[in-house]
Amino acid sequence: MTKSRYRGAYFLALLIALVGGLNLWLNRNPMADTTLPESVNQNDKKLDSLLAIIDSASRKQAIKPAYPGENFAEKETKTEPELHPFDPNTVSRAEWLSMNLPEKVFNGLEKYRQKGGQIRSPEQILKLYNLSPELGEKMLPFIRTDSSLLAKPKNTFRKNLFPEKPKYVPFNINEADTSQFMSVFGIGRGIANRIVRQRTALGGFYSKEYLYDVFALDSAVVDELFKKGYLPENPDIQKLNINLADEARLAANPYIRKGLARILVKYRSQHGPFKKPEDLLEIKVMKPEVLEKLRPYLEF
Repeated sequence: MTKSRYRGAYFLALLIALVGGLNLWLNRNPMADTTLPESVNQNDKKLDSLLAIIDSASRKQAIKPAYPGENFAEKETKTEPELHPFDPNTVSRAEWLSMNLPEKVFNGLEKYRQKGGQIRSPEQILKLYNLSPELGEKMLPFIRTDSSLLAKPKNTFRKNLFPEKPKYVPFNINEADTSQFMSVFGIGRGIANRIVRQRTALGGFYSKEYLYDVFALDSAVVDELFKKGYLPENPDIQKLNINLADEARLAANPYIRKGLARILVKYRSQHGPFKKPEDLLEIKVMKPEVLEKLRPYLEF
């Protein structure tokens, strides 16, 4: 109970007690002159006036709102909007309020824009918080959006949660470096170095089959390598002149090695230059499968 209501109730109770006491006194003295003096009549009039004031104050107190500033009996007066064409993606607070539009609706729009949101069509304005459907319909004809200037939405959450897989550009195996080989599943630094050394010693890989001869390179990994790399149809390989190369140059070839290189040099010096690949089979230690490996690289 508020103080004002408390005081009103107190005075009302006091006056009731006075009236009751006066009635009791009159009942006990029936022979007394019932004609009251003028002063008593004036007091009764003052008492009636005071009772009327207290009753009016009590009624006002009864309809007083429960919270300061809250008045359920009165309705907020609505101002008719004064609309003109505007862009909801760039409109300022001052311009918004100048059109008599609700500030709480602008606050929601501003939060939406700060989070990267954009109004891409007039109808999208109807989804703003605190915007009544009636006011939204009035605003639609005045909304202007330039879709060509709108940035594409960026889903940073999905990008961080599901990063895009790197796109591999197919590389030439005869020109690739160790880092490109290591991008293939199953190829570490050691195997990548072996591939490069084998390629250098041969003068380039002539076909896929030559990669199977790289030490510790599994055939399944070779298949994985050719998913990201390739060899040209006619690869540019370095030829080996079997008649001019010295022993060291011959021995560097992984299919000849040091022992066979010495024999080739001696045979060449005793019988003259080789004229065709099949002449190499005159050397007893030369195996046909080795000659087939050497054939693409030989020149005479």
